[in-house]
Amino acid sequence: MIDPSDIDAVVFDIGGVFAIRHHDPVRDGLRRAGIELPMDPDVFHEAHHHAVRALAERIGDSPVVEGDVTFWTHYERAYFTHLGVVEADLDDAIAAMGTEVYAKEEQPIWRGLLEGNIAAFHRIAAAGIPVAIVSNNDGTAEQQMVTFGICQVGDGPLATVAIVVDSTVLGISKPDPAIFTPALVALGTHASRTLYVGDTVHADVHGAQAAGMPVVQLDPYDLHTAFGHARLPDVGALADLLLAARTSAPEGDVVL
Repeated sequence: MIDPSDIDAVVFDIGGVFAIRHHDPVRDGLRRAGIELPMDPDVFHEAHHHAVRALAERIGDSPVVEGDVTFWTHYERAYFTHLGVVEADLDDAIAAMGTEVYAKEEQPIWRGLLEGNIAAFHRIAAAGIPVAIVSNNDGTAEQQMVTFGICQVGDGPLATVAIVVDSTVLGISKPDPAIFTPALVALGTHASRTLYVGDTVHADVHGAQAAGMPVVQLDPYDLHTAFGHARLPDVGALADLLLAARTSAPEGDVVL
C-alpha cells in the first residue's frame, strides 16, 4: 500500500516508534504498590501495542483530545491486563503509575529504546532520504533524540533531521493536522509526498491523513487488520522497502 516512488521524505513519531515505557521503573513502581509484573521486557513491548489497539476500539465520531484522561484509561487498562494484572487490581495499577512511577522516577519513563527501529531509521537517513520528527511530547523531544542517540537538528555526530516538532513547544497536538506543517516547511516537501510513521490510529493515522500525508502504522503484532490503512511490522521493513526502490532505480534516477 506504500509506493516508494511517491515518497520524497519521511517523518517519524517517537513514542511506540523509537521508545516505549521502560520496564524497570514500571515494574519497580508497581511492586511498591504491591503488584508484581513479568520479568520479560518483551512482554512490555507487547503490552504497549495491545494497549494501542484498545485505544483504536474507542475512537468515536469526534476527534480525540490527547489530554483526555478517560480516553487514555483504556490504554492503561489494556496495558496492565496484558501484563497479567487481574481486573480487581487494575485501578490500583493505574493509580500507581502516577504515585509510584512517574512521581518517583527522575529519568524519563519512555526510554525503553527500540534499537531495531533506531538502526533502521539511521539506514534511511544515511541513504539521503530527508527525515524529520513530529511527536506529541512534553517539551523535551529534541533533547530526547540526542540523549537516545537517534538524531539531531543540523550537523553533528548523529543522523540529521530537518526539524523536531514537539507538541508542547508548538502548542498543537496530533491529531490536529497543523502539527505537521512545520515539518513540511522544514523539509520543503509536499504533504502528499511526505510519509508519516507512527503507532496509533487516533493520533498518527488520523492526524497524518487529515494533513494530506500518506501514513504507515507500525503494527508488529498484526493487531489492526480491521483497518484499511498501510501497516508494517517495524521501521526495518520500511527501510527495506524504501532503500530497495532506490537501488533498483535506473542510473541517474532518484526513486524512493
